[in-house]
Amino acid sequence: MGFVDFVKALMQEPSLFLGLIALLGFLLLRETIERTVSGTLKTAIGLLILVTGTGLMAESISPLGNLASKALGLPPVNVEIGTNNIIMQLGMQIGLVMLFGFLINVFLARVTRMKFIYLTGHLIFWNAFIFVTSAKYILHLDGAALIAVASIVTGLYQTIQPWYTHKFDLYVNENNNFVLGHDSSIPVVITSLIAKAASGNGARKGRDMEELSFPKALSWLREPLLLMAATFLVLYLIAGAVNFEYVKEIAGQAGKNPIIWMLLKALTFAAGFSILMAGVRMIIAELIPAFKGIADRLVPGALPALDCPLFFPYGQISMAYGGLIAMAAMVVTSLIFAGFKYPYFIFAPTMSAWFHGATAAVYGNKFWGIRGAILGGIIAGVLMGVGQALLWPVLGFAIGDFFSWASDTDYVLYPLLFVLIAKVMGK
Repeated sequence: MGFVDFVKALMQEPSLFLGLIALLGFLLLRETIERTVSGTLKTAIGLLILVTGTGLMAESISPLGNLASKALGLPPVNVEIGTNNIIMQLGMQIGLVMLFGFLINVFLARVTRMKFIYLTGHLIFWNAFIFVTSAKYILHLDGAALIAVASIVTGLYQTIQPWYTHKFDLYVNENNNFVLGHDSSIPVVITSLIAKAASGNGARKGRDMEELSFPKALSWLREPLLLMAATFLVLYLIAGAVNFEYVKEIAGQAGKNPIIWMLLKALTFAAGFSILMAGVRMIIAELIPAFKGIADRLVPGALPALDCPLFFPYGQISMAYGGLIAMAAMVVTSLIFAGFKYPYFIFAPTMSAWFHGATAAVYGNKFWGIRGAILGGIIAGVLMGVGQALLWPVLGFAIGDFFSWASDTDYVLYPLLFVLIAKVMGK
């Protein structure tokens, strides 16, 4: 059990996990000591940089969701168990599922044509968490059966998800030897299929969002950092105008003037994105060459499945707008459910919506230009809201708080398969 706890702790630290993958790759390539040490450390540090940037972005954007819920008069989330309690109660099971799920993924990559190894370390944890929770509270499994079912589903998901997105991935990232390993796969696939069909496989792509032009005085909006800073400042000012007393309250807790607090939040989001992109560049430079050792020796022909920000450099304007559109679509979807008096709390998790919309928009733009990018953002936001609405009656009592900050599309739609299985089994 001590070894299992160590493995669980190691895999819960994505930077160390990815660093070990790079180390294995360099060793299999028989690289020099200095190249092995340098590449291993830079891979781990690159992911830490990426995660730090993501954390800053999340910290800067999360108050927007709270401001929106306050302005709309939405009730607080009412959860009986809660995410943290489930992690504490089922921590050992989650750790084992992480390990077995990863091993199943490697085995399937070795023996099938689905030559993809899922390396988005922090999502390996959340994949296991979601499928353990689903097996426990939807199928009502315990013990070895719980671990076995959740491990098989996690391993299958981490193998099949990169497989069904890879053709779109390799078109978007110009066949750059990595594919998507992320829980935004459903909006990516739907956006890509619709955009590809509507554009006649790109023949009628139309205007590329990356070539979007602005009047000279607004030409600075082509710079993603400045675009995000300006946009989020406007969003904060609008939300603040609607509920200025709440802004004063939370700004006061930070010891800031409310106007200055909103300005800093907007600028910090852009700074976080800049840090994230620095980590992306470092990971691509070090991990992709290292993975060649694994592909050549252990799993011939395999490609790494990596986090969605690695696709942002292939559509930075699309990414920026797609994220904003997804946030708006998620809020509208939440309002529609509230308008129809839906009995469960549908919350707009702004950070997840931004990342999923940003990712889908990069794909949509590649196939169908500006229209495809807009489509990607809308699809991501709507699917988040609809998925959350469908899953709330089933798992809201257990992880409703999780939906309020991480209503990721795959995480609110894939567990519905467990609901279907439970129906068939009569549970």
